[in-house]
Amino acid sequence: MAFQVVGIPSSHAAIKLTVQYSVPFEYGDNVTGLDPYETCLLDSKCDTDAKKRAAAFLKKASTKTLFNTACKKQDTSYLGSRLKVTSATGSTAGLGNLTSVVATNIRWDVETANVEDWMGDGDYPYESEEDDPSYIEEGYEYVYFTANCLYSGSVSLIKSNAYTIFIDGSRGPEYSYAELAKMKWTVVLVDN
Repeated sequence: MAFQVVGIPSSHAAIKLTVQYSVPFEYGDNVTGLDPYETCLLDSKCDTDAKKRAAAFLKKASTKTLFNTACKKQDTSYLGSRLKVTSATGSTAGLGNLTSVVATNIRWDVETANVEDWMGDGDYPYESEEDDPSYIEEGYEYVYFTANCLYSGSVSLIKSNAYTIFIDGSRGPEYSYAELAKMKWTVVLVDN
């Protein structure tokens, strides 16, 4: 019995395109279990301590794992989302999925406030913030954590002189064959 090796002509060979999609972590989902630190008077001991705790938290080995898990579980997760790439003629050039996610650019940040946290039972006792005796315009701040979720997937493409990328049905950018070749067939898209 003899076997014959048949090559695929280069014009029909599949091209592998890697697509990465960076999406801001939706803190509101609070899937990390981390509530923002208490609201503190700017430059107070409370404020300094909150920033020290935040910096120490980022140094822990478990922080990366916590955020990786949070990216998978957040309400707006793109894990498993459909990747579709069309050719210059608009026909499908390749299909795939976003198959993995990692947290990147994990950091802490501060948000300013005009009043201390209202921790009482019931409604806020003042008609407006300005009526609150603790009111200081942007005189308080609290520390919170944020990150980017980087989803990745790949698509095998047929050759075309141009491509359009779609993620989960939403149209993304267009690229020429030459542009993608120059980028070594890896594209990083950013949700803004």
